[in-house]
Amino acid sequence: MTINQQSLSSIEFSLPPLPEQRQIAAILGTWDEAIRLTADLIAAKQQRKKGLMQRLLTGDVRFPGFVHSSSKQPAKYFQIPTDWSLVKIGDIAHQVTRKNSDDHQLPVLSCTKHDGLVDSLEYFGRQIFSDDISTYKVVRRGQFAYATNHIEEGSIGYQDKYDEAVISPMYTVFEASKRVDDRYLYRVLKTETYRKIFEINTNASVNRRGSLRWNEFSQIQVPLPSLKEQEKIADFFEACDREIDLLQLKLAALQQQKKGLMQRLLTGQVRVTL
Repeated sequence: MTINQQSLSSIEFSLPPLPEQRQIAAILGTWDEAIRLTADLIAAKQQRKKGLMQRLLTGDVRFPGFVHSSSKQPAKYFQIPTDWSLVKIGDIAHQVTRKNSDDHQLPVLSCTKHDGLVDSLEYFGRQIFSDDISTYKVVRRGQFAYATNHIEEGSIGYQDKYDEAVISPMYTVFEASKRVDDRYLYRVLKTETYRKIFEINTNASVNRRGSLRWNEFSQIQVPLPSLKEQEKIADFFEACDREIDLLQLKLAALQQQKKGLMQRLLTGQVRVTL
């Protein structure tokens, strides 16, 4: 349907007196300002978190009580404190290859660049996976999975949604040892630094062009502070996430309230006092 100028000019709408129009505009402007300020605060919190993530996860910034040395040791792509370890992923994690051979009807997950593992049906709004999921891999709660052929895009996730779910055979599943706080390791592997490391290693892979299989992935090194410091770092970022989530809920509420208020003010259901 096309609306031309003639059709538009024939539309009728309510028009309160000019002073009331100005008052309505001022009220809605106040809501717009609150929405803008909240959105700006969310952006600032996200930017701060992004900056701190790189610095905390490489030991450039430390929490008091954990620093035993101010000196640094070189790693291939960054420097870390000398009281941290630099370990291969294969030294702190092992691959898991259990298949859904009994064809249990488990939730099907997909892995995204930004959100990690997501419920496939819920995320895409339609079925993009096979009807037969008997060849899919089981990924249990507390395990990681990455897109073997697309890890260079940052497609790695942590399964904390279900006791058990399944994922395409094209993914690699692994589980970390007790030396590692899963939340900490996941933060490290989701940084832009590690996305670039995955890209470099994918391009250098000898197994198969455009993929990074476990043999090569497990050789990648990660910085590892003490378990207590890992937990402290992970707790800090979880607190950051909660703060941002609350602000996003506030923003959504302000937008919804403005929408409802606008409808009532612009139809005269609610009148302003002059």
